[in-house]
Amino acid sequence: MNDDFTVVGCDDDPLDAECPDVYFTAGYGRATAAAQGGVWHRVDRTDLIMLPYVQRDVDGQAVDAISPYGYSGVYVHPDCSPTDLDRFWAAVVPHWRAQGLVSLFVRFSPLDPDSVRAVRGLDTVRLSRLSDTIAVGLDQGPAAVWDAMAGRSRTAVRKARNTGLTATVRPVGPSDLVPGAPFRRLYEQTMSRLDSSPFYFFPDAYYRQLATGLGKDLLMAEVRDPTGMVVAASLVMRHRDRAHYHLAGSDPQAARDGANNLLVWTILEWAAESGCVVVHLGGGVRADDGLFRFKESFGGRRSEWWSGAVVIDPDRYRSLVAARARELGRPVDDLAAVGYFPAYRFGRG
Repeated sequence: MNDDFTVVGCDDDPLDAECPDVYFTAGYGRATAAAQGGVWHRVDRTDLIMLPYVQRDVDGQAVDAISPYGYSGVYVHPDCSPTDLDRFWAAVVPHWRAQGLVSLFVRFSPLDPDSVRAVRGLDTVRLSRLSDTIAVGLDQGPAAVWDAMAGRSRTAVRKARNTGLTATVRPVGPSDLVPGAPFRRLYEQTMSRLDSSPFYFFPDAYYRQLATGLGKDLLMAEVRDPTGMVVAASLVMRHRDRAHYHLAGSDPQAARDGANNLLVWTILEWAAESGCVVVHLGGGVRADDGLFRFKESFGGRRSEWWSGAVVIDPDRYRSLVAARARELGRPVDDLAAVGYFPAYRFGRG
């Protein structure tokens, strides 16, 4: 406890409903920590500032921190003054240094550009634009969302229905996330086809923690063929009036029949009818790739996605970068210039 901030730990039971989005919650953070191999924390200043992170071991002595997988970064309430933010930052950085943290890497929420602008005033945070994501506004209801979709996307939904595909959104059940369940099978097969990084093959502990932590706010979107087999599926995370499309997979033939379009449209329709004002679909693997254009076809707006890099202990950071450069057999300046942060994790993840 500090006059300027409070540290929420993995064993605490904070009120997740008070968080600005699901990525700030303890329920989500604990699940991500299970996947990222670390310990979840969050630093808060009353209701003005929130910063969740997963603390990871570096070399048995030093540790660093990274945002939970997804979109959180630093939340700065509109009522938070620059002085409040400066005071918070001036207090929390020495705290982190005393805990052995060397660096912090945060990924901001594309739905919260005001927080990015606020953090620009902190001269120790180096901001970088990662890419764009797609968010679909639902204020005008399902019919307006349908009309705003690209013609090719509406055509694909009709094709899916004409081939007998049907879709639903429902709460996640006890058997939905176990190994071999339809969602897990489709998601992992899709990641394998895309030759994805091992990071995207989440362990069983991640799914158990996610289901426990989010409860009724974790939903399953499914597309079934005429025989009842699940041929496309996605998780949906809801937090108050927001919904997030989270992890998806599909059978290749069903995808050609429009299953993925039907899946996303069904999520949008469900969210609009359930009181949500926005569905965040996320971005692509690379800027403006096929996945991004697919998400963009649902009529959403582009939102900028930013990251922030902070060197908390400069001396230790330089030492770790030098040690990693020796391991790789390359000059320190060369490693420092690759643009990867933290540079001492280059090639390790």
